[in-house]
Amino acid sequence: MVKSIELCTLQNLFLLLGVNVLMAWGCKPCNSCDDTKLVKVPAVDTSAPAFHWEMSQAVQHSNGTATSSISIVPEGTTVINSSAADSVTTTVYLAANDPESGVQCIHIKGGFGFTCMNSDSLAIAIDGKVKSQSYCLDLTTCCLKDIRIAVEDLGSYLRCPGDRTLNSGGVGLTGIVINCTGIVDTVNLTVQF
Repeated sequence: MVKSIELCTLQNLFLLLGVNVLMAWGCKPCNSCDDTKLVKVPAVDTSAPAFHWEMSQAVQHSNGTATSSISIVPEGTTVINSSAADSVTTTVYLAANDPESGVQCIHIKGGFGFTCMNSDSLAIAIDGKVKSQSYCLDLTTCCLKDIRIAVEDLGSYLRCPGDRTLNSGGVGLTGIVINCTGIVDTVNLTVQF
């Protein structure tokens, strides 16, 4: 009976030793920010995240082919032009980057307004809100360096009722970016149609 207890204790000791060895050699530190997409959040960073707008347009041609393009909106630009034709799909992106502190949240909100004309040149005005977009991560030790979100098919907000045609209109967007140390910055963009 004593040999059985000693053998059981010895087996438990070896099992415990084996588990400790596996834990020591088999695990990476849990707070490692080794992924190139991540940055370790510093205790203090007063710099704001960098961000820019991008606009893509996809065109469905009458012969069935489709083309698309994407361009970065130059820094400081607050108004850009687009086409409201049914064959054109316009999408706007907000991309944020912070290699020092990482990006915690990115939001886009906004509204639209346009006028439609009928054959008698009578105009009606229509306005409303754009569906808000947000992407936030609840990270505290490591944060993503880059986040990008989109508001798709802006032209869908500018559809005239009945036999009326679009006279003029636009979509106003506000982008809000928050880095992982809590610094907030805002940017505005208007897309005219």
